[in-house]
Amino acid sequence: MELRSSLTTHPKEREFGIVVRIHNLSYGEGNCILPRLLIGNNMTPEEIAKMIIEEYRLTSVKDPNLEDIAWAEFLAIEEKPMETHSGRIRFENSYGIISLKNSFKEPGQKRFTLAHELGHYFIERNSTLRKFNCTSNDLMSFNFGKIFEQKANQFAAELLMHKPWFTEFTRKLEINMQVIKDIADYFGVTLSAAALRYSLIGKYPIAVIMSSKENPKDKYGKVIWSSINEYFPLKWIPNGLEVSKDSPASDFFKGNVMQEGEDLVPASAWFSQDYNCDNSYFREENLAMPNYNSVLTILWSDKKR
Repeated sequence: MELRSSLTTHPKEREFGIVVRIHNLSYGEGNCILPRLLIGNNMTPEEIAKMIIEEYRLTSVKDPNLEDIAWAEFLAIEEKPMETHSGRIRFENSYGIISLKNSFKEPGQKRFTLAHELGHYFIERNSTLRKFNCTSNDLMSFNFGKIFEQKANQFAAELLMHKPWFTEFTRKLEINMQVIKDIADYFGVTLSAAALRYSLIGKYPIAVIMSSKENPKDKYGKVIWSSINEYFPLKWIPNGLEVSKDSPASDFFKGNVMQEGEDLVPASAWFSQDYNCDNSYFREENLAMPNYNSVLTILWSDKKR
């Protein structure tokens, strides 16, 4: 589906100090200004995203043009230097502005951040919240952190990686890090977002771990977040856990060459503080992220969901 538009001036544009345009959208034949969507207060972020997909007639992963959706909702977009935040949004009853930092290292970061800010708008526009400032950590908070940031991420993940599209793309693929890369490329999202999405709805139950050495003086890398599928055998990895020497990820933080490909590691390498930890082993594969001084790790067993 292609959104084509002509531009008219929004009467409130001066309040933002930026030109805001109303898009008259065209779906092939005939023009229309989309009516304001009626979003129920009890709808989940995923349900709201599905409503947007239906209302904007998005039929495949190739469809979501986030800029067109933003304009159609009377939301202007600007890019500018931002030191402490990745994105922000402020809006009133019928118009608003989304700000994105102009120094994203990956195109997928910008795309996911824009979807995240749209999530704030659609989820919170019936509430008293009207302004959100979002850090890079907020954009990874699917199951921890501020609840409204979690909801915006859940919305963005469903909008960009709609479950039927995601399932169709991954259903015949065996899990490994290359699959995570392929998901990120296909859906135009970050590797972290792709891995997180797989951990929630993928065919294989996996655990996803992001570890980093945020302080150069630290001797070891530490877990900064994790996402574990509900069917994964173990559940508890605390943030701040030091990366074990039993994990190949530890080599990255020691300044050594990290092993490529999968390896078998003891469950205790990551789940030493889980009461149910035993002598079992998991398959592990890691991806170094030198720009962030971090390692993305996936763990899985051989059992499908």
